[in-house]
Amino acid sequence: MTPMNRREFTASLAALAAAPAVPLAATAAPATAAIPPGAYAWAQLIARAQAQCSPAMLVRHLGLDPAQSNALFAEMVRDNVLRVPGLAGSAQAVKPINATGRMHRPLSDKVTQRLRAALDDPDRIPTLAKDEPPGLGCADDPAEETSDARPDEPLQGRPRQG
Repeated sequence: MTPMNRREFTASLAALAAAPAVPLAATAAPATAAIPPGAYAWAQLIARAQAQCSPAMLVRHLGLDPAQSNALFAEMVRDNVLRVPGLAGSAQAVKPINATGRMHRPLSDKVTQRLRAALDDPDRIPTLAKDEPPGLGCADDPAEETSDARPDEPLQGRPRQG
């Protein structure tokens, strides 16, 4: 056992006297912030609807404190809801929601799907040329009106008077 010098003795007495004034929560090890129930689901919906997310956005929209929002943000990155954040601190959503409410599907997937369907069924491919010869419609015109005005002719077909 090493002998205690006067400086260490004085410091330990001061610590012993000040111990009741220190709250118990300050002496405990810092735990991870407790996330309120339902906050994860709301945060996931906000991130997917906005197509991006940041801890500051979670603080603003969900009313969380910064420690809770950082823990929630880290959990969403760990669960692959968000990609790893960039230099600005904002992360992109892995599966964003389209403005129509449907899952976003890239245009190249849609084009590829339609091309495959067309190649599988060549009868569905529309042709550029019509099978019938183009008609000018001259033979389909009604007979020309007579020059005599009759009472059963419409008003537009009567000759001008005067």
